[in-house]
Amino acid sequence: MDKKEVQKIARGYFDRIVSGHINAVQRPDITIKGYERIDRTLRRLVEKANHEGDCIINVGRGYYRPIPGDPTDELEFKEYIRLEDSRADKLWGKVYSMKTAFENWKKEAEAGEQQRQGSEGRAGISKMSDWLRI
Repeated sequence: MDKKEVQKIARGYFDRIVSGHINAVQRPDITIKGYERIDRTLRRLVEKANHEGDCIINVGRGYYRPIPGDPTDELEFKEYIRLEDSRADKLWGKVYSMKTAFENWKKEAEAGEQQRQGSEGRAGISKMSDWLRI
């Protein structure tokens, strides 16, 4: 299955997404060879739409646009938002930890360079980027 065909099939799934949990559109069956690409493409289409002002959710029953006032839709919308908030919190935690580790490595490199320059004079590493191999 070529890229154009994958796009066309994924677009077909996407275009069927309407309002209400009772009309949820199931994700493609990824057990069928090639359909994992369709599923990934569909997820990208949904993500793009949500970034552009749409509101499409899936909490396990399929994709749909929640209807304000429908108790099930509102409950599932809140569940979806909780899941996304949790993912965002985990991502920010990872980013903070990575930045902290990198900054600590940078300080260690600078301290090591100063120590080498003090004991070796200027014959040691001339730039921190040489030490970090940047």
